[in-house]
Amino acid sequence: MQESFGTRTCRSDPPGVSGSGVVGGARPVPTAATYSAPVPFDVPPIAGAEMTPEALEVRFEGRSEPVCCPWRWVRDHGEDSSSLDPVSGQRLVDTFAIPADVRAESVVVAAGAVTVEWPAGTPPTVLSAELLAGVAGLARPPRRETWGAGSFPDPLPTVDHDEVVGTDGGVLAWLAAVERWGFGLVRGMPTERGAAVALANRIARPRSTIFGEVWRLAAGLTEHADSAYSRTSLEPHTDATYSHDAPGLQLFACIERDGAGGESILVDGFAAAEQLRADAPERFDMLTRVAVPGRYVEPGVSLLAERPTIGLDAAGAVRQITFNNYDRAPFLLPAGAMERWYEAYGHFHRLVAERRHWLLIRLEPGDALLFDNWRVLHGRTAFAGRRVFDGCYHHREDFESRLRVLRASVDRGAA
Repeated sequence: MQESFGTRTCRSDPPGVSGSGVVGGARPVPTAATYSAPVPFDVPPIAGAEMTPEALEVRFEGRSEPVCCPWRWVRDHGEDSSSLDPVSGQRLVDTFAIPADVRAESVVVAAGAVTVEWPAGTPPTVLSAELLAGVAGLARPPRRETWGAGSFPDPLPTVDHDEVVGTDGGVLAWLAAVERWGFGLVRGMPTERGAAVALANRIARPRSTIFGEVWRLAAGLTEHADSAYSRTSLEPHTDATYSHDAPGLQLFACIERDGAGGESILVDGFAAAEQLRADAPERFDMLTRVAVPGRYVEPGVSLLAERPTIGLDAAGAVRQITFNNYDRAPFLLPAGAMERWYEAYGHFHRLVAERRHWLLIRLEPGDALLFDNWRVLHGRTAFAGRRVFDGCYHHREDFESRLRVLRASVDRGAA
């Protein structure tokens, strides 16, 4: 029976409750939406604000229910210069000195913000509409679209090299494609040494690993004992399962190639995980709870880390895929659990190994492929001849930071 991912649209939903995706069976806890400035989005205007004994209630146009913020939270989250350092954005309010029974004296809505007046001796607190809408879950990040057989991105998300290198808008388009689809292509990159470094630095400084910052990948290189330096096919996998903090992004820039084969394989791991959740929830649950170790060993190096195959955020949404059977290290569960794990792990493997769901991309010299290593599994078909790539990793937080800053900058420039 063939598995089908189908077509799905995934979003970060408003506050909810986590599922059972906590190792050890910890009790689920209520979760809250978070807001990380700067994140431009369409913010509905504030329609009004009222005081109750327990909270500040802010009403937004088009929303029937008010946003209720307890008074201690309000005092703790001001964006005024007495609450946040205007340069660093770090909190100046002493959270632990705020009385539990703190109450405001008045509130005023003006210039897209709420100003809260406190009893004498306490400076006013200012809360922006962006902050209030963000923590209330009214802000929606750009849509994340999963894909598989019958729903591949068409056309493939592609940006011209000169646009990426020369403009912030080009970098934003590239990274936004990765956020939406899990990958993005660049065409027209020069193939001389250093071009991939310059391209990678448009995102952030590449992550330094045992391979260096930007490394050469080709069959026959002997610096590292890894199957990547061969001509054999590689099944879809994620990289650095042996790192406690796996790289968020991976970049492959094609420098030289001839011969047949060697197509890059991409599989949407989020789509596979959601298919597993729908088809076999108990197997999905198993893969969210069992930490699987990964290892990398060569002379002078012994890396070992572990985490579940499917990582969830606090609301139960899929956050990270960790799947690399090549680098899996030995581990043992009680007999019954071990068998159930093999069934669950094998089911996920069948989903990502189903070739109907493989997006095959032949990178030619001057092409660069950037993909989300927490979401998209990658591999390659066997090849003959030369296939020379420059590659690098980026930290997840650098990817997210660059997106936030670029969105704020481009948004201000368009205003």
